Amino acid sequence: MRLRPWLAKVSFAAFLVSAVLGGIAAFGTRLGLWDFRFGLFVLFPWSLGLAVFAFAIGLAWLAWAVLANRGEAARYGIIGFVGSIAILAVPLYDIYMALTSPAIHDISTDIENPPRFIALARIRSEGVRNPNDLTSPEYDGSKLARGPDGKTATTSALQKKYYGDIHPRADLTSPEKFFDRAVKTAYRMGWHVIAIVPDQGRIEASDSSFWFGLTDDIAIRVRPSGQGVRLDIRSKSREDFGRTPFGPTDMGRNTRRIRSFLKTLTNTY
Repeated sequence: MRLRPWLAKVSFAAFLVSAVLGGIAAFGTRLGLWDFRFGLFVLFPWSLGLAVFAFAIGLAWLAWAVLANRGEAARYGIIGFVGSIAILAVPLYDIYMALTSPAIHDISTDIENPPRFIALARIRSEGVRNPNDLTSPEYDGSKLARGPDGKTATTSALQKKYYGDIHPRADLTSPEKFFDRAVKTAYRMGWHVIAIVPDQGRIEASDSSFWFGLTDDIAIRVRPSGQGVRLDIRSKSREDFGRTPFGPTDMGRNTRRIRSFLKTLTNTY
């Protein structure tokens, strides 16, 4: 048996098993067949390990094929090599974000008086032993956390340092009109809207990731300010990663969500 075609087929087979195992880990978690920690930190690493193996074998096949100017079993080798890169791309990006983001997961445009979770408070409070638990509906602003530089500071201080562009949105319009725009924007974002309370200027929603269904909760507050209106938004992760390779960091997910919402709000009428 010639070795080059064998390498190509091994890379292809490892890629297929990795893809299937990754899909089982992700969608099994989404369907509630097991806890997200089992899917994300037990099953999924096996998928990543196989993807790394497929990449290494595929790279060996590719280098040998180029040097020999012969491409036996090229279809298998190329699919295995490129497919493994596709599987590894998102986790590698997440690892990069985890290493370069502060270990916080509660972001608000108002760090002094953040929007509160009211309708979502019961869901977030389930299983919480004390207000300091990461899944608590209470704001984490005074909680100590570590930045990517290794220095410890409060959550609010880390947000100001690393996410200094997160500010309230003001507009010279009526609270009623701006509230309506905020509701439309929440639906445009594809969020699951939980509560719409116009007389309190309050909107609550949740948003789940595609692969593992990890859920973050959002609270929006619209109220009069001066001659116009002010909107504040808060986004907080629901799952407590605890002592995992990522710790309590959200890998910048809540910040990206707030930025996206405010950008979409600008173009929503």
